[in-house]
Amino acid sequence: MLVAKNIKDLMQARHMDAAKLARAAEINPTGIYDILSGKSQSPKIVTLAKIAKGLNVPLAALFETATDLELKSDIIALFERLPAPQRELLLKTAQAWSEALEEPQSSAK
Repeated sequence: MLVAKNIKDLMQARHMDAAKLARAAEINPTGIYDILSGKSQSPKIVTLAKIAKGLNVPLAALFETATDLELKSDIIALFERLPAPQRELLLKTAQAWSEALEEPQSSAK
């Protein structure tokens, strides 16, 4: 199941086990174990929303394809290893890129 794999990958990127995620998500650890094992193949959206919150990701991240999620997990893992000053610099740089992409492009005359 894609959702279970994504949860596992996100947990791994954040160095979390199921018990730690359950505490962060404020749900019973059995619910996490059931999803990860495939026992719960149709978890409630409320449960998934709590898990996403516990993982500090948008709910949609649990449904993303492996390629997108792997890239995001790699970025998160690298970001978390950076010292605070480099994190701040990286965030400012990314924000500048984002703003530059949003600006209307002037047409060449």
